[in-house]
Amino acid sequence: MKNLNQTQSKIFTLLGLISLLIPFSIYGLWIYVIDLGTTQKERVAIFKDYFPDFLNGRWSTTLLSIFFCALSITFSFMSIKSSEKLWKILNNIILISSSLLLLLNLLSMM
Repeated sequence: MKNLNQTQSKIFTLLGLISLLIPFSIYGLWIYVIDLGTTQKERVAIFKDYFPDFLNGRWSTTLLSIFFCALSITFSFMSIKSSEKLWKILNNIILISSSLLLLLNLLSMM
């Protein structure tokens, strides 16, 4: 792959960050819902009420989260060779967070 200029690298970093926010928001919503229901069945029903009907399948939100984690890893990996230290650190944080969240999603499917 050809070298990216600084602007393209920053855009890919921001796209990676935005892609990472979607899986984090799904997990944040699940943590919020844990306190709302008394049984696991009630918690799952409350959690599914926050999403549209096409995301109410058993693995729909998990697969969506896996997709956006992989997208975030891809964007971050594309711009990891940025010459500015702040952007390089941000890319590493995005890459590590996305990888850990991807593993969490994959292991939760077992």
